[in-house]
Amino acid sequence: MKKQINPTMIGIFVVGAIGLAVAAVIVFGSGRLFTEKDKYVAFFEGSVFGLNEGAPVMCKGVQVGTVTGIELLSDPEELSVQIAVFFETEPKRIRVLGRRRSFHSKERMKQMIEHGLRARLEMQSFLTRQLMLVLDFYPDTPVRLLGIQTGHPEVPTIRSPMQEFMETVESLPLEEIANSIRDALKGIEEVVHSPEIAESLEALKGTMVAAEDLVQKLEQQIDPLMANLDGTLVAAQKLLKDVDAKVDPLASVMEETLDAARLAILEAEETIKSLQGAAGEDSALVNGLTGALTELSAASRSIRILAETLESQPESLLRGKGSSGGK
Repeated sequence: MKKQINPTMIGIFVVGAIGLAVAAVIVFGSGRLFTEKDKYVAFFEGSVFGLNEGAPVMCKGVQVGTVTGIELLSDPEELSVQIAVFFETEPKRIRVLGRRRSFHSKERMKQMIEHGLRARLEMQSFLTRQLMLVLDFYPDTPVRLLGIQTGHPEVPTIRSPMQEFMETVESLPLEEIANSIRDALKGIEEVVHSPEIAESLEALKGTMVAAEDLVQKLEQQIDPLMANLDGTLVAAQKLLKDVDAKVDPLASVMEETLDAARLAILEAEETIKSLQGAAGEDSALVNGLTGALTELSAASRSIRILAETLESQPESLLRGKGSSGGK
């Protein structure tokens, strides 16, 4: 008779096989079990609040490792406390140019430290305030090594930007600054509430009222003055038009008189020439006519000048003829 198969045993066997398969996929599939890693330690003096195991180790924005442990080290003799941060890097994430093998040499790490490689803590996110370990090159900083034996190579550290800011703030004489601000505010308050300021404000208020009244009075006087000025300009324009109207006929009459005088002078000259031939050049009649003719020419010249002046400057009838040279 055949022995019956126990269904429970079959179920346990199947579940165990599935579990082994899942574990194999996780372990062998990820490849982390056989990944080569280098372990280091870095010592920090300040608080590492926000740094947890599993935090990323970054270099130039690339994750090259993970924080594996954080320990508080106390020295009772020196009464000092140091924080040891253990981390590991994956050499396969850093490839050395010109070489076929991956970066994993501890000697190479020592050379990089000599060229300025330092570890510092920086924020992953301002919201979560989680920290991460950052490796970068700071060649102008000193190599700070404590030499505490932990079994791992030590990477020198530098202060984080937040630590530097806090140290700067702590170094400020905050109490003195607060007292100075308090004294300045007290002085300002005393000045604002002093009787001199109140009197000055009252005087300024009175000055503003007087200035406002003066402006109003000026506005009241400017309007009539502008109206009178407009009337004066209109009257002057009308007077100039009247003068023009009178000067034009006068100039015409003068032109006609000049023409007549010019004609008379020509006739007189002809008459004098005839008399000179009949009576002689030295006769009294000839001399008298010659003098009259000269005076007539001068009068004609004066009339011509007056006509030209009236034609070019008709307003001279009102203000008279100005003397030359502005005198």
